[in-house]
Amino acid sequence: MYLISFVCFCLCTLTFFAILARCIPLLRSSVLSYGKLQSIAVHPTSTIASQLAQWTVPKSWFSHFYVVGLISALYCFAEIVLLLQWHGHGPVLYCLRVWDIPQASSHISVLESLVALALLTLHLARRVYESFYIERSSLEARMHVSHYLAGVGFYGAMVLATWLEGAANFGVWSGIPSPSALGLSDLLCTRVVMATLLFFYASMHQHQCHCILASLRTKKEENHYQIPRGDWFEWIVVPHYFADILVYLSLCILHGFRNWILVCGLIWTVINLSITASGTEEWYKTKFGLRYQATFPKGRWIILPGIY
Repeated sequence: MYLISFVCFCLCTLTFFAILARCIPLLRSSVLSYGKLQSIAVHPTSTIASQLAQWTVPKSWFSHFYVVGLISALYCFAEIVLLLQWHGHGPVLYCLRVWDIPQASSHISVLESLVALALLTLHLARRVYESFYIERSSLEARMHVSHYLAGVGFYGAMVLATWLEGAANFGVWSGIPSPSALGLSDLLCTRVVMATLLFFYASMHQHQCHCILASLRTKKEENHYQIPRGDWFEWIVVPHYFADILVYLSLCILHGFRNWILVCGLIWTVINLSITASGTEEWYKTKFGLRYQATFPKGRWIILPGIY
């Protein structure tokens, strides 16, 4: 399928440029840092870097990622139900049928696809709720426009990832769902159960970590930072990032690591968040100095326990 190849290519390209931006001083000083991390970033020294650094949007626009992703997920659900129940093609599935081919889109069952889409929809709905009702971003915090575009594109890609590699089993091209695609046994296998449990375990801890971060700020002190304590913060610098990785890992497990888009998305998530996590660790040490070292005398893992 052409679309699968294109989405994988885009995710691999994003991963490559994230590593490139970390290694090249010009990009690291103008593009990579955002929010509070800009306070420790090296200021651009060239005209080009200075101009690039000015292309920013409010960091609060992070919420757009989840809103766009949630709307996309709900719309895809509607089109899939339309196809499965009434054999009708909505605009997205119609374009797939006309402009793409069914090869490499039949190795994920219908139920596996629907479960993955349902879990991702729950994840996006929770993040929308947290973005508007729990998190408190600084009004002055900014992020580069490249972060914004990459974020919107990533969540759109992840919505497609949950079902695109099983599209042929929906009957997109044949008009009839695969006879073996609706077996309930798919829901009872160990892999699906483990993936679902991991998803909710990670989601629970991520929500708790976001609540802890939000509790450190009051509306009167939006730029006042404290060292977060409790839950996974006791042994990981950015546990909410680690939980995000576990969410996408659970989706990969759900599909038995046969879903190329999800695997590429997991790799992008690990690389991108690890780069940001290293900057966060540096910011904590710069901001709190000896107090930070005294709070965690044994140190903490930055993002991946036992690895990094």
